[in-house]
Amino acid sequence: MIIKQFRYHNDNLAYVVHGETQAIAIDGGAVSEILSYLKKHHLNLKYVCNTHSHGDHTSGNRQLLKATGATFVSIATLLSKNSWQIDNTLIKIYNTPGHSYDSVCFHINDWLISGDTLFNGTVGNCFTNDETSFVNSLTKIVALPDETIIYAGHDYAKPAMKFAKKLALNLPAVDAFLKTYNPQHVFSTLAQEKSHNIFLQLNTSEITDLLQSKGLPIDNEAQRFRCLKEIEIWD
Repeated sequence: MIIKQFRYHNDNLAYVVHGETQAIAIDGGAVSEILSYLKKHHLNLKYVCNTHSHGDHTSGNRQLLKATGATFVSIATLLSKNSWQIDNTLIKIYNTPGHSYDSVCFHINDWLISGDTLFNGTVGNCFTNDETSFVNSLTKIVALPDETIIYAGHDYAKPAMKFAKKLALNLPAVDAFLKTYNPQHVFSTLAQEKSHNIFLQLNTSEITDLLQSKGLPIDNEAQRFRCLKEIEIWD
């Protein structure tokens, strides 16, 4: 299988996953670029789906469906199946609420298309106000192999790394990631995320000491998550 990333709306990231003939589009907002890619590689777009139902991720659905005759697969359908196959490759669907109630991640071979649950260097905003569910979703992701490639729904890598530097946290890991960062192909490994993403380090002394120094509560992971989000201001 091949995964192709497309940038649109400045920092949104869309994906086409395909074998030799069949393809699926995930959060396919880069409509013209996706259609050109499909034509160039003689691909039949079989499915259109999303990591969650926010408008910046679903904006390309209607045009892609109209142009290709693909089938739309709703998030409810994805979750009811838990997995499906394309060109004999298994695609696993993980229920990852937190950013939204309907957030899902797509696990394909060594790749995780994580939508707005896990970004490269940070995590999504908790619009559900259910930090416990968000932390549980991140725990599910962290259990995957370290070599898993994280393909996120937005590119917030540079401001996220700037924030980590502002807090003077994980500086060697931050610098190492920034040396390899490429805005034309944005990704990280799960191992990298564990080393530089503060939201995957909620139980470390560095995070608890930081929050305590600011007079913030640290009673549980959900509380620490909420407090980190409150101080996460990108300049």
